[in-house]
Amino acid sequence: MLSGSRLSFRGITRAVFARLRRKAARSGLKIVHPRGEAVHDGVRIQWEYDPAAELLEVECVRAPFWIDRAAIHRTLSHEIESELESERAA
Repeated sequence: MLSGSRLSFRGITRAVFARLRRKAARSGLKIVHPRGEAVHDGVRIQWEYDPAAELLEVECVRAPFWIDRAAIHRTLSHEIESELESERAA
């Protein structure tokens, strides 16, 4: 599904994925299914969530030339890691 620049996160429980979906919605990305694609402001994100393995893979597959995809990946990593840390602290 995703190419070589995908980000992989383990330990993504259903509760964490639900919080990530709500966080994405506040940013304008509608995530309805465990696998899909969304576009917001010209940025195309793909994801695949496996609840049995608690694995989330996500990638920015397209962005306008003036937006650095690496910066988007850093932001995605930060947001997902912060939810994981919040879960571990609870």
